[in-house]
Amino acid sequence: MTRQQVAGAADDGRKYRPGGVTGMQPFSLLAELGRCFAADSDRYFLWVPVFLAIGVACYFALSVEPPFWLAMFLPVVAGGLLWGVRLRPLAALCSAALFSAALGFAAAIVRADRVAAPVLEKPMSGTLVAEVISAERTEKGALSAVLAPISFAGLVDSERPGKVRLNIRIRDAALRPGATVELRARLMPPPEPVLPRGFDFARQAWFEGLGAVGFAYTAPEERAPPSGAAAALTTLRMKIGERIRGVVGGTSGAVAAALINGERASIPDEVSEDLRAAGIYHVLSISGLHMVLFAGSLFWTVRAALALIPGLALRYPIKKWAAFIAILGATFYLTISGAAIATQRAWIMITLMFVAILLDRPALSMRNVALAAIVILLWRPESLVGASFQMSFAAVVALIAFYETEFARRWTMDAGRGGVSSLLRTVLVYVLGIALTSIVAGAATGAIAGFHFNRVALYGLAGNMAAMPIVGFVVMPMALLALLLMPFGLDGPALWAMGKGVEAMLAIAHEVAGWGGADRLIPEASLSALLLVVFGALWLCLWRERWRFAGLVPIVLGFAMWNDVSRPDVLVDRDAALFAVRDGGGELALTASQPSYTAAQWLRHDADARQPGEAARSEHMNCDPGGCVYREPGRPVIAFPVSLGAVADDCSRADIMIAKIPVPYRVRRDCGAALFLDYFFFWRNGATTLHFDGDDIRIVTARQVRGDRPWVQRTRKDQ
Repeated sequence: MTRQQVAGAADDGRKYRPGGVTGMQPFSLLAELGRCFAADSDRYFLWVPVFLAIGVACYFALSVEPPFWLAMFLPVVAGGLLWGVRLRPLAALCSAALFSAALGFAAAIVRADRVAAPVLEKPMSGTLVAEVISAERTEKGALSAVLAPISFAGLVDSERPGKVRLNIRIRDAALRPGATVELRARLMPPPEPVLPRGFDFARQAWFEGLGAVGFAYTAPEERAPPSGAAAALTTLRMKIGERIRGVVGGTSGAVAAALINGERASIPDEVSEDLRAAGIYHVLSISGLHMVLFAGSLFWTVRAALALIPGLALRYPIKKWAAFIAILGATFYLTISGAAIATQRAWIMITLMFVAILLDRPALSMRNVALAAIVILLWRPESLVGASFQMSFAAVVALIAFYETEFARRWTMDAGRGGVSSLLRTVLVYVLGIALTSIVAGAATGAIAGFHFNRVALYGLAGNMAAMPIVGFVVMPMALLALLLMPFGLDGPALWAMGKGVEAMLAIAHEVAGWGGADRLIPEASLSALLLVVFGALWLCLWRERWRFAGLVPIVLGFAMWNDVSRPDVLVDRDAALFAVRDGGGELALTASQPSYTAAQWLRHDADARQPGEAARSEHMNCDPGGCVYREPGRPVIAFPVSLGAVADDCSRADIMIAKIPVPYRVRRDCGAALFLDYFFFWRNGATTLHFDGDDIRIVTARQVRGDRPWVQRTRKDQ
């Protein structure tokens, strides 16, 4: 064996003995892990937002609201521990992780306290005087507005919501942001989940400062004109949207406006469904793609224009000038787009990249993602539990991790020497880049989309391959040009070209959505399964050494556990107005055939593509004016009475009684049913599910899952 072979064996962790090379040394696996851990030392920082997110998640997982003093106590204790062990590397890393988690937990406590505002306790009607914060016109011509009440139905300041969301369906109704208006309205508390573990709009409303939702009885009358910078900005945003919709027209105009100002209310539902089924709905969410195309195009255009002036190009740092102007352009785009979470993340990342140019420093992409996540988690920690935050960061992290690999770096290098071969290779790299980007981003966000929306776009690759070149080369460049020319009234041709690009994109979406099985529903997944998949994906993406591939293990385990969730046998909505029973075949049988949000959500969570009318036509569910009774051989008889007379009739033959009305205690006591739940139970506990386990019945309620938190209605918490 040569000296080089011996040295190579030593480098590989093998021992040389006379006669040859033996196997791995004892504990070589630990040695390899230690080597990887040390080699990836420059990646430790990338885990800071992960532990911040763990702290935020711990806050939202609590069943009771933690005391405010913990927001100060935990970071101080964790910071003191970090200081004490700062000279011990491994202990310092563990303490830094603990400090990051404590900081995330504290940020969530502070944020929940800072946004605290009155929430309407019960439905009320009355005269509403309010300032208009924003208003969007829907596809049907109605107005969806956010208002800041000044007075409503005689409520005092401590009872009056800070902001309300109002739906105004009155023809020709108009609202100007910043104006003070008066109208008669019906306001209600933010709705609770339709399932115990379903989407909690009330929690989202709490962090948005919304204390009520409702609708208008009368058209708004303006009592004072708009004023203030915020009103001027919102008005500008609305005017830009109106200009785009007016010039482009139709559905294409609504989509084109959404790409610039973020207003999606006027996009028809069927168009949104086509975009989702084709896997390109992300185009409507203003995020990294739009920010890069917008700010990047502006940077390139300004730099190219300045380079045409030799006196400037040779004497001044025009690249830095272009970067500064691009930052201003990205900030303007952020403000007029509505500043959604995905847009905030993209703005932070693109700004960091341009600041790096200003400072003559290289921009580390994965570090930019980590910094963006840290800023958003500390500023808006509630973003963590939203699909937008999760999907946008998952896609960006996965894409950067992929393009950091040696394979991707070699593949994207332009080895051409110029001429036709270089052009062909550039086109090939671009086309394959779209394909690989779609595959990587789709794989990264697929589990999250399936968990939140119970759907997967099977032909997303085809949709993105066909649509993204149009978005990148036509739609977004023309959007930038239109915004630059709009103040001079010369934006017509640019908007026309943008509209044609949007038309082509929508045609592609409609075609792909029409393919059989394009939009596949999947049933509700286990949260623990999603967490395993996410942890494995982070481990795979954030490290660079070989131990990263250990992340595949939790990913596989997570998908193996994906459907390991208990399906409810009986579902009752939060108002005890709709019921469903799972039959022996596993399908839900509804008590009402009318379409409703609750029925649609129940069927979607079950991956059931039927309409409510179809789900209500069950041979086992018999309904009459007195209510419904579910009878299936071998299963409990379940009655859903809607009157006291029906209660008396059903008590003698039903095993389970679920009444829509309040029932006196003596009636419930004398009833022969094994389980009796009436209106007051659901009024206190919200949406409820029953799970049959042999002769036992397990009850899970929204109140039980949500706990005693600020966004849970006070009237129900105190019962």
